Amino acid sequence: MRHTFTAPAKVNLHLRILGTRPDGYHLLATLMQPLDLADRIFFEPGGGSLRLACDHPDLPIRDNLVLTAARAFFAAAGREPAGSFFLEKNIPVAAGLGGGSSDAAAVLRGLNQVHGHPLGSERLHQLATDIGADVPFFLAGATAWCTGIGEVVEPWPEFPALHLVLVNPGFGLSTAWVYQQFDLTLKNPRLCTKIRRPSIEQIDLKTILVNDLERVSLKARPELEDIKAHLLACGAQAALMSGSGPTVFGVFEQGGAAKDAARRIADQGRWWARPAVGITF
Repeated sequence: MRHTFTAPAKVNLHLRILGTRPDGYHLLATLMQPLDLADRIFFEPGGGSLRLACDHPDLPIRDNLVLTAARAFFAAAGREPAGSFFLEKNIPVAAGLGGGSSDAAAVLRGLNQVHGHPLGSERLHQLATDIGADVPFFLAGATAWCTGIGEVVEPWPEFPALHLVLVNPGFGLSTAWVYQQFDLTLKNPRLCTKIRRPSIEQIDLKTILVNDLERVSLKARPELEDIKAHLLACGAQAALMSGSGPTVFGVFEQGGAAKDAARRIADQGRWWARPAVGITF
């Protein structure tokens, strides 16, 4: 029997870098929202081994997080690793949208369901943390405030689902490189350890929409500033880079305005552009 796992993209609505752990991981405070843009993973059990195919010709297969998550699940569940995966890649790669992390979370969650829930939520969370910093967020299934290296997840489901336009310039940025270039001497961790959670009516996007990594990515690729300017010119209330980039998103008051802006930007032929909306899954 074939099973389908859905792996949504995300944007970082707030991202502050607080410091580093002795092992080199960065400590952060971030607000992330899952989106209706999603990869799909098709799984068929059996076959005596783990196999993966993908419709993206440049995506590595051997070290793909789909297989990493599958191996981790089967080992934790005490089962023989077997099954065939096909990854339908709709989220741009190395884009700051969490595609690989979301794929891993979808595999953990999906395999656990297919095999009768042998692992509890705490064990799944630990497996997710071992795989990558963003993976635990995707297990939460809702907008969430995340701290530590991202593994401390506080769901914030009452946060409004935003209407966005995602714009990707067509090149990738290495997450590891961007974090390595970030200058921690410019930070004061005491100023950014917590967001106050206002009521929905009092949310101020200008206060929330912050990304410390922009100074690195925008310096390396100044054309990202052009994308922000285009989004604002198309009516966005605000524009921000997601994660380590290079995808930039604009926030719009209405879904119709977001669709019109995405169409206008895409029609220029310079960048990939798509409307998106926040979801809970």
